[in-house]
Amino acid sequence: MLIDQDDPPRAAEGNRVQPAVNSFGEFVRFLEDGQLDAELSEVLRKLSSDMANNAIEGGGKARGKLTLTLDFGLDGRVFTIKAKHKVDVPEAKRQNSVMWSTEDGRFTPSNPHQGNLFGVREVRSQGFRDVS
Repeated sequence: MLIDQDDPPRAAEGNRVQPAVNSFGEFVRFLEDGQLDAELSEVLRKLSSDMANNAIEGGGKARGKLTLTLDFGLDGRVFTIKAKHKVDVPEAKRQNSVMWSTEDGRFTPSNPHQGNLFGVREVRSQGFRDVS
């Protein structure tokens, strides 16, 4: 039976009935009464932003991943669909630290086999001053 698109099916009270989905996008919009679509839209925006920031800090390239899992169940003629998603956001690159090891196995930021011209000094604040 063909359905006339100009006259969509109507419920008993006269309002139109939700049509069956024609695309995967429509299918996702129906899941969880639209909440999944709204949540994934926000997840995509955040992933895009995180990747852009990571690319700026990491030399222009970044990779991310969004995995959507749909678990289908069928009981009689009724389908249940459970959606899960996982996002892998690129981690920010951290700088390396350079240290040396002393003879007794402790780490130090100064090479213990090299002399130092200056030691650690305390810097005290004199407050603010006007430089105009």
